[in-house]
Amino acid sequence: MNKIGRNDPCPCGSGKKYKKCCIDKPILEIEEMVPRLNYENSMQHFGSFWTYDEVNQISTEEIINKLISLGIPFEKETFLEDIEKFCSAEELSDNWFTTFKVTAKGRDEDFPWIAAWILWERLAPSNKMCMEQMSDLVEKGYEYMEKNDSRSASDIWLDVWEAIKYRTKPGFKTLDYFDNMFTESFFITNFVQDLADELFNAGSENPAYYEKCIKYCKEFCSYFPEQSGTIIHNMRTTIAECYLYLKRVDEAKKELDSLIRDYPDNPWSYITYGDMYNNFVEGVPKDFKRAREFYEKALLFAKDEIDKQIIEDKLKDLN
Repeated sequence: MNKIGRNDPCPCGSGKKYKKCCIDKPILEIEEMVPRLNYENSMQHFGSFWTYDEVNQISTEEIINKLISLGIPFEKETFLEDIEKFCSAEELSDNWFTTFKVTAKGRDEDFPWIAAWILWERLAPSNKMCMEQMSDLVEKGYEYMEKNDSRSASDIWLDVWEAIKYRTKPGFKTLDYFDNMFTESFFITNFVQDLADELFNAGSENPAYYEKCIKYCKEFCSYFPEQSGTIIHNMRTTIAECYLYLKRVDEAKKELDSLIRDYPDNPWSYITYGDMYNNFVEGVPKDFKRAREFYEKALLFAKDEIDKQIIEDKLKDLN
């Protein structure tokens, strides 16, 4: 059996290109699917492709000259126009293969894709990221999160947020477009909520991150006002909590009042308000009577058993 190219049909029989299917699977697993695939040849093949690190060590001029030698007539101006049309370096590379008589074979087959990725990073404005860049930064952010380094995770992810904002068109009201765009890279709905959480956590170390969290959550609600589920409610709750930690009580009350007005059936609209009066943060006047009123109101709307238990525990703590 011939060596498998990234753009060849996947040997598993899925009908997808190999690069979008089993390329990340262990060689042994692929051997089991395709017994005729020679192990020694496959190992040689999989180790022969250009890597990101290899191409990144090459100067921009050398990368461009290499593309030209492969039949891709690279022009910076055209490239910067193309990155407005395509979301990923892979899409741009595929377009090159479709448009031009690209001679990249064997080891060079991957070069146009990785070259497009690296040139995108080097030549495009910082907020015009390709999907590969964004995916890498999201992954790095999660690595920081696992190390409990919320500030570093937040800083990296805010760059991704700027790129998402740039790609957002006026007609977008939900994350559906980005959900489809990033389906093979990361879960956008998880990311936007994790960014809010990490910004909030970072605020305990540096209050400036509470300000950043407020700004981010407000921007999200403005860009995606019709996002389904509890995301918008959670963002607005986080805004109120940030105000409380910044001891901007009047602004917190205003946000909580609007939350109850817009989500009167959501128990968490009342729980957060009750928490404000129940020793939420130092410096905010306690009022256990008012806290009880909000918790009892929350209990009227709570349907989830876990929510009910949380509210009942808060009421017990008031006694």
